Amino acid sequence: MKKLTMLAFALVLTMAAASAQDTKENAKETARQAGRTVDAAGGKAARETRKAGRKIDRAAKNTKEDVKDGTNKAMDKTERKLKKAERKLDNSK
Repeated sequence: MKKLTMLAFALVLTMAAASAQDTKENAKETARQAGRTVDAAGGKAARETRKAGRKIDRAAKNTKEDVKDGTNKAMDKTERKLKKAERKLDNSK
Protein backbone atom coordinates (compact mmCIF):
# COMPACT_ATOMS: atom_id res chain seq x y z
CA MET A 1 0.00 0.00 0.00
CA LYS A 2 2.88 2.29 0.82
CA LYS A 3 4.34 1.79 -2.67
CA LEU A 4 1.00 2.63 -4.24
CA THR A 5 0.75 5.83 -2.20
CA MET A 6 4.31 6.81 -3.16
CA LEU A 7 3.57 6.06 -6.80
CA ALA A 8 0.41 8.18 -6.70
CA PHE A 9 2.31 11.00 -4.97
CA ALA A 10 5.08 10.84 -7.61
CA LEU A 11 2.48 10.90 -10.38
CA VAL A 12 0.74 13.94 -8.86
CA LEU A 13 4.10 15.70 -8.41
CA THR A 14 5.08 14.97 -12.04
CA MET A 15 1.75 16.26 -13.32
CA ALA A 16 2.11 19.44 -11.23
CA ALA A 17 5.63 20.01 -12.58
CA ALA A 18 4.43 19.46 -16.17
CA SER A 19 1.52 21.84 -15.60
CA ALA A 20 3.88 24.46 -14.14
CA GLN A 21 6.18 24.07 -17.17
CA ASP A 22 3.22 24.56 -19.55
CA THR A 23 2.13 27.64 -17.62
CA LYS A 24 5.68 29.01 -17.79
CA GLU A 25 5.87 28.43 -21.57
CA ASN A 26 2.44 30.03 -22.09
CA ALA A 27 3.53 33.06 -20.08
CA LYS A 28 6.71 33.37 -22.16
CA GLU A 29 4.75 33.14 -25.42
CA THR A 30 2.25 35.73 -24.21
CA ALA A 31 5.13 38.07 -23.34
CA ARG A 32 6.67 37.54 -26.79
CA GLN A 33 3.34 38.28 -28.48
CA ALA A 34 2.93 41.43 -26.39
CA GLY A 35 6.41 42.52 -27.41
CA ARG A 36 5.63 41.97 -31.09
CA THR A 37 2.38 43.90 -30.71
CA VAL A 38 4.20 46.83 -29.13
CA ASP A 39 6.84 46.74 -31.88
CA ALA A 40 4.17 46.68 -34.58
CA ALA A 41 2.32 49.59 -33.00
CA GLY A 42 5.56 51.57 -32.78
CA GLY A 43 6.34 50.83 -36.42
CA LYS A 44 2.88 51.90 -37.51
CA ALA A 45 3.16 55.13 -35.53
CA ALA A 46 6.51 55.86 -37.17
CA ARG A 47 5.11 55.19 -40.66
CA GLU A 48 2.09 57.40 -40.04
CA THR A 49 4.34 60.18 -38.72
CA ARG A 50 6.54 60.02 -41.83
CA LYS A 51 3.43 59.99 -44.03
CA ALA A 52 2.04 63.08 -42.25
CA GLY A 53 5.42 64.81 -42.61
CA ARG A 54 5.43 64.17 -46.36
CA LYS A 55 1.90 65.55 -46.66
CA ILE A 56 2.91 68.70 -44.77
CA ASP A 57 5.97 69.10 -47.00
CA ARG A 58 3.84 68.76 -50.13
CA ALA A 59 1.26 71.20 -48.82
CA ALA A 60 3.95 73.76 -47.97
CA LYS A 61 5.55 73.36 -51.39
CA ASN A 62 2.18 73.69 -53.14
CA THR A 63 1.34 76.77 -51.08
CA LYS A 64 4.67 78.34 -51.97
CA GLU A 65 4.05 77.65 -55.66
CA ASP A 66 0.48 78.96 -55.43
CA VAL A 67 1.68 82.20 -53.85
CA LYS A 68 4.36 82.53 -56.51
CA ASP A 69 1.82 81.93 -59.29
CA GLY A 70 -0.61 84.43 -57.76
CA THR A 71 2.10 87.06 -57.45
CA ASN A 72 3.21 86.52 -61.03
CA LYS A 73 -0.37 86.81 -62.30
CA ALA A 74 -0.90 90.01 -60.33
CA MET A 75 2.34 91.48 -61.66
CA ASP A 76 1.45 90.51 -65.24
CA LYS A 77 -1.98 92.12 -64.88
CA THR A 78 -0.44 95.28 -63.45
CA GLU A 79 2.08 95.38 -66.27
CA ARG A 80 -0.68 95.05 -68.89
CA LYS A 81 -2.64 97.87 -67.27
CA LEU A 82 0.47 100.09 -67.24
CA LYS A 83 1.12 99.40 -70.93
CA LYS A 84 -2.51 100.19 -71.72
CA ALA A 85 -2.26 103.45 -69.76
CA GLU A 86 0.97 104.34 -71.62
CA ARG A 87 -0.75 103.71 -75.00
CA LYS A 88 -3.66 105.94 -73.97
CA LEU A 89 -1.20 108.67 -72.99
CA ASP A 90 0.69 108.32 -76.26
CA ASN A 91 -2.56 108.42 -78.26
CA SER A 92 -3.77 111.50 -76.45
CA LYS A 93 -0.72 113.58 -77.48
